[in-house]
Amino acid sequence: MKKIISIFFNFILWTAIGFASINYQTSIYIFFQAKGQFHLVLNTQTFEEFKSSRNLNAEEKNNLDLINSIKKYSVDSLVFTPTKNFTKIFDQKDSPLLWAITASEKFKLKAYYWQFPIVGKVSYKGFFERQKAVAEKNRLTCLGYDVDMRTVTAWSTLGWFSDPVLSSMLAKSKGNLCNLIFHELFHATYYAQSSVDFNENLASFIAHKATLQFLNSQCKNDTLCYQTYINSVNDNKIIETHLATKIKELNNFYEKITDESGNQKNILKLKQLIKINNSFNSLQLKNSKKIKNIQNEILKSKNAYFIDFAQYNGLQDSLEKVFIGNYHSDLKKMVASFK
Repeated sequence: MKKIISIFFNFILWTAIGFASINYQTSIYIFFQAKGQFHLVLNTQTFEEFKSSRNLNAEEKNNLDLINSIKKYSVDSLVFTPTKNFTKIFDQKDSPLLWAITASEKFKLKAYYWQFPIVGKVSYKGFFERQKAVAEKNRLTCLGYDVDMRTVTAWSTLGWFSDPVLSSMLAKSKGNLCNLIFHELFHATYYAQSSVDFNENLASFIAHKATLQFLNSQCKNDTLCYQTYINSVNDNKIIETHLATKIKELNNFYEKITDESGNQKNILKLKQLIKINNSFNSLQLKNSKKIKNIQNEILKSKNAYFIDFAQYNGLQDSLEKVFIGNYHSDLKKMVASFK
């Protein structure tokens, strides 16, 4: 038995060494990500410890108390896989914790992909250190890609670690917090290798339906909370419909300018993006600030912004048809089919 164990560990050791030697940059990246994740896990607090150490307002206290109810509902009512996620909290002290990079080809809405063990091919890359994110953004920009760099409010380690609540989550509205927690919990229930767009779209779809059910059953007396969430969802649907149209227009536009010179392409592209930006001014939203934020992001990230959108929202209509046709609008049944 000892000889078998020795052979097994030697195999694991030499496999790791072999992978590191072949994939040096990826190994370094994984090391720093693991370091950041361990720092996170080792510096969490219980909810009660956090409450006593911070002067929380009423909304933050209510949101913190709500998280256990969301977790319980996800397992008992929606058959999510039980996890130890979101049982502790990490105090960010009002500072960003993680940055993500997404990139697209300059004259085509085509994502740049990174390759990793287990999760496979992914179209985003996270960093616990801002300077490393900036370095990757600069590298891709020099290679000619449009790049988006943004802060991240939550992520899932797919069950490899006990993911904590981040203190910044507590500032969200009740409905948006529910949506966020359900989204990340579903990643621990289902995640397909090398299928980022499908994984994120599915998690977004499930999270929205779960939030509606949860608010209806658990927060019946809080009509303001429900209406605030519905208003936000309705705004997002208007934006998503508009963006889907503009993405088609942008794809058609890039096909028409393939023979133009590089400098002329850049000029035409900028004019097209400004045209798309101006088109948002006609949208009637409950929260008009969303329009300004989108316009700023499009001019800053260019094609990468549309890659981000497709990654999380591009398949929602298709999933709705499947939800109604295949699962007869039964969310529990849909979740169970992916376990």
